[in-house]
Amino acid sequence: MPDSIDNAVNTFMANIKAIEDELQRDLEKLAYKMSQMTDTEILATTKKLNFLQELIDKGYGKELNNLMIEYDVLLAKSVLEANKRGIIPVGSERVEALQTLKDLDTETLLGRASAWSNEMKKSMFTSIYSGANIRSVVASIAETELATYQMNVAVNTGLRQFSDLSRYSVFRGQDVKWTYVGPQDDRTRDDCQSTHNNEPAIGYTEEQVNNDTNTPFGVRGGFNCRHSWMVL
Repeated sequence: MPDSIDNAVNTFMANIKAIEDELQRDLEKLAYKMSQMTDTEILATTKKLNFLQELIDKGYGKELNNLMIEYDVLLAKSVLEANKRGIIPVGSERVEALQTLKDLDTETLLGRASAWSNEMKKSMFTSIYSGANIRSVVASIAETELATYQMNVAVNTGLRQFSDLSRYSVFRGQDVKWTYVGPQDDRTRDDCQSTHNNEPAIGYTEEQVNNDTNTPFGVRGGFNCRHSWMVL
């Protein structure tokens, strides 16, 4: 059953795909216009193009902000869980560390959008300037994708890493035990399977998680890992 992170990722990806589709339709219209331009006009138009800003204006920036709100929700849940156990909220340094991780994930997703924008601009310019027929230009636009499986993996991994690290931050140094939760099936990585199979009956200590397993806090099984560290 999908959890809150799955729902956040699915919503983000669906909205990004809608934004991408809208922008690509606009770019197809632009491509038709540019195909009728002189070389001088094509060069001048290309220099003015800013597809990243177009992407942000159409909603990519808003969707990023909404995704970052989910990060705040995950941290709040961890703090609430700690408070229920009588643990003092995280200090300013730990909050700053989590904010840094959040900022880095934001930069990563902006970087993906920037790379997509540059590739789209290059593809359009190369196709149109070389005299390719408009069908080829439109096909090239359609093939330059933003809402890819790789982006889905990056978003999912970023949220789950943050979830684990926010939980680790609020319980760091506390006398609690940890358990490794998640599906055990034919897709489970060997490292995750080993951590699950070797978990002590009373759970792992913080030290054991980081030193005796190949799935430490914040890393787990790697990209797109379906497992998490939870407090017993």
